Amino acid sequence: MTSAKSVGRVIGVLMLAHLATGLIVPYVLLQPLTALPAGFLETAAGMSTRVRVNVLVLFVGGAIPVATTIAAWPVVRRHGHALGLTLLTLAGVNMSLQIVENGHWLSMLSLSQAYAKATPADAALFQSLGGVVRSAWKWEHYAHIFIVVAWIFVLYGALYRYALVPRFLAVVGLVTAVLQFVGITLPVFLDYRMPFPALFGMPLGVANVSLASWLIAYGFKEPR
Repeated sequence: MTSAKSVGRVIGVLMLAHLATGLIVPYVLLQPLTALPAGFLETAAGMSTRVRVNVLVLFVGGAIPVATTIAAWPVVRRHGHALGLTLLTLAGVNMSLQIVENGHWLSMLSLSQAYAKATPADAALFQSLGGVVRSAWKWEHYAHIFIVVAWIFVLYGALYRYALVPRFLAVVGLVTAVLQFVGITLPVFLDYRMPFPALFGMPLGVANVSLASWLIAYGFKEPR
């Protein structure tokens, strides 16, 4: 039988890898493409290699929730299948949305390269088209964020339900996932504004790092 401690340690490492590939890439390394509406037209072509490499990294990031769920399955199945199947379903949907979003990143790169070769007379046309392309990326991106945070919420719910880690860590994760929904994701879909939205997203990152550190050190609680 697979040791719960060793499974937990593997999941801790995967969680840190997910933060690096799914958070640092789009919000730091690819941030110049999304800083302004259609601002990618001037910037993306000049960072073509960075965009292509980071899109490959995002593919890895999209696969990590699936790998995490599969790694957790030997432990989760001892308690019940429902939460495990929910996690696997959300992880699969998340990976699909990540693949689609990657297509939007590459579409912005292609349009920027065409813009760099265009004549000044075509600039206005490219600006209009750039706004459409960025809007398509935006809606896909936030749909993807909605699903991945839902997966994180269910993961913390399973950890709390089965007491696989100290429950205060799971409660903190659940609360910070809700904060992310309320402060970042839902305002986009429901069209309301929240002051200082970054403050609603950063706590979830801290909670994930804290949980990952605990898991790497101690793993899951062994069943009696």
